[in-house]
Amino acid sequence: MALSMSAVLRGFLTNKQFIGRSVGAAACCARLTQNPARGFATQKYTSTSPLPQAPKRPPTGFILFSADARKAVLKENPALTPTEVIKIVAGKWKTTDDVTRSKYAAIARERFEQYKKEKAAYTSQLTEQQREALEEVKLDKKLKLTKRRLNDKLKELDKPKGARSAYVLFSTEMRKKLQEKPPKEIMTQLGAMWRQLPEEKKQPYLHKADEDKLRYEREMKAWSRRLEEAGQSDVLNDLREDIREIRKSKQSSVRKNVT
Repeated sequence: MALSMSAVLRGFLTNKQFIGRSVGAAACCARLTQNPARGFATQKYTSTSPLPQAPKRPPTGFILFSADARKAVLKENPALTPTEVIKIVAGKWKTTDDVTRSKYAAIARERFEQYKKEKAAYTSQLTEQQREALEEVKLDKKLKLTKRRLNDKLKELDKPKGARSAYVLFSTEMRKKLQEKPPKEIMTQLGAMWRQLPEEKKQPYLHKADEDKLRYEREMKAWSRRLEEAGQSDVLNDLREDIREIRKSKQSSVRKNVT
């Protein structure tokens, strides 16, 4: 699908986003260095999957740098918490010199070239059914990632909380009295309590729900205006369109497999 300008703009990060993503990548690196047996060699599938193990995309230069930097930081400061280590590693990457960056970039490129060869060999041995299964896996991952990006963006833009129904308001109030019971039992009991509640006693909750609906509509109008003024509406629309396109591709894939 064609990318709009706002979709392209999504690729540019603010300083805050860069630090956050650097920390996230460093966290990933920390998990890998703590359990080196996992490595970067293969991609896991469930035992019931028709797919053989696939070559896994190799680490970037930043991840390789982080693995080495993390060891050095812990050697000098073994008492640091994992979060503190991650922040220090991300900071070191931001200030590291071009020579060091180039060294790790070269290693990453070499590994990526090897990965491409392994991936080509892997793909060539797949049956038609396995190719379709692999495409389904890719679409599932892409859909999950795009949904997460949309949710993160909505949270970042402080989208108003949705309107609560009368039942939700009732459940929130009654749940406090049932805290010691298992969650599943609580939900079952709340449903029964609501169904048995006389109509006149439901009215206060129905009234509050109507008020909350008006609150939500009012806040959404103001929020939508702010998005338009800030030029963020297109970014959200592009993400929603991406999700629709991925779902269409999934449906098309399912129909193809059925026929």
